[in-house]
Amino acid sequence: MAGLVAASDVFLVALIFIATYLFARSFYRLYFHPLATVPGPKLAALTSWHELWYDCFQGGGGQHAFKMRAMHDTYGPLIRINPWEVHIDGRVDPAFWHVLYSQTNRLDKDSWYYGSFGTGLSAVATSSSDLHRARRGAISSYFSPANVRKYEPMILGHISKLISRLEKCGSNNEVVDLANAYRCLTIDVVSSFSLPEPRKMLEWEDFGKGFNALMRDLSKLITLQRHLKVVNPLLEMIPEWLIRAMDKSGALKQLLDYRKGYQTAAKLAMDRKGKPPPGHQPSILDTLYSAPELAPKDRVIDYFAEEATNTTGAGTETTAATLTLLTFHVLFDRSVFDKLFAELADIGDDSTEILELRSLEKLPYLQACINEALRIGNPVTSRLPRLNPRAPTTYTTPDGKKTYTFPPKTVMSMSMPDLHFNPTIFPSPHSFDPSRWIDASPEHLKEMNRYFVPFSKGSRSCIGMEVAKMELVLTVGNVFQKLGKRMRLWETTERDVSWAYDFFAPYIPVDSKGLRVTIGNST
Repeated sequence: MAGLVAASDVFLVALIFIATYLFARSFYRLYFHPLATVPGPKLAALTSWHELWYDCFQGGGGQHAFKMRAMHDTYGPLIRINPWEVHIDGRVDPAFWHVLYSQTNRLDKDSWYYGSFGTGLSAVATSSSDLHRARRGAISSYFSPANVRKYEPMILGHISKLISRLEKCGSNNEVVDLANAYRCLTIDVVSSFSLPEPRKMLEWEDFGKGFNALMRDLSKLITLQRHLKVVNPLLEMIPEWLIRAMDKSGALKQLLDYRKGYQTAAKLAMDRKGKPPPGHQPSILDTLYSAPELAPKDRVIDYFAEEATNTTGAGTETTAATLTLLTFHVLFDRSVFDKLFAELADIGDDSTEILELRSLEKLPYLQACINEALRIGNPVTSRLPRLNPRAPTTYTTPDGKKTYTFPPKTVMSMSMPDLHFNPTIFPSPHSFDPSRWIDASPEHLKEMNRYFVPFSKGSRSCIGMEVAKMELVLTVGNVFQKLGKRMRLWETTERDVSWAYDFFAPYIPVDSKGLRVTIGNST
């Protein structure tokens, strides 16, 4: 009996201690924390669970980006979105983007936020600016404009395969989901850079419908991993027999094999000592092995595999979503279609050979359509958290009435969509209007270009942007030049291709059937 009493006393003391600690921490965060004077919901200041709810559960998850907009509408241009981070509204104060993401700022990434991208080995997930410089330097020459152009024949080969598949679907009177077809294209293209062999998704009978759906679910898990660090380790512990039992379609097994394939490819690259297989151009894996920026201790399989995996992931959904949005708007608006098709007709017709970059990159309306799709589509819808580990950061509200000085290591962020939907820079910001890039005055065009940041800017800008830009130009130009006159939307509305979820990249509504089109006969 005495033992039970003693145990209950210990339990009570523990409860009192925990309650006191939580109360003290909450009181500090609300009233004495360096961010205590920043406007925002009290719940967001108290706990990151506020963000977890909108990120992973409310409305199917992926809603925190929209919640932040609502918070800005209530509290103003600067808000506290969790206990340690503030967010600036680019719809109101776009100029601060060039302060926060300046080329001269040696900022670290928030390791908590980017911890969802694996173990922090890849460049995109590296928090330290000094370490990032070395890791980015190891592959920067590989993604230089001059080197990327060497891969144009490879990209055109994948686009030709896409067009052939679409031609076949048209001859069979099939309704095609171009959203999935574009995902297959982008996976094949980007994996050709990150691996010795492409994934060959364009050869899949249904354009990888089940696989692409699982990739979307994986994006949700990546977001959950940010908040609960046990998600990825638990997934890796699931035995293969249970995976087969859970998913009779085999798509989950394909996805896990897909991820394991990067480990295998990394080991083979190391065994080859960075020399590509005969008849192949170097991949990221080969480049990493030979990079002088990396110390011998850094040449490990996990690092190589994570870099290749994240490179492929970063270049898949982002570019596919942009292609999907652009195709819908061009097919939906006949005046846009006519201008684009007339421009393409001037350099060839659907009987000519596949069009090359040197012809397409000179077309102003084509470039304007791509710019507009990147602006509205926003390849990255996530905020981009940064921190200065060495010096304080000062922020003054646009009206000049309030100045905040944040201590070193304060996490600050802005979001690409806020700049792109700023009505003072882009009038009627939600309208797909390629002509804005052609008809604008020189002064207005300069301002638009200053705040047009689809690949971000500064030392942390998207390293694969040259690949993405080349892929967009070659795909849009060739698909519309070869199939544009015969392609029609089928039971697809703007909602079906619109941004509904933020899982770092934009995702369309879960009940969308995709971008469905029919392709008539060429005769």
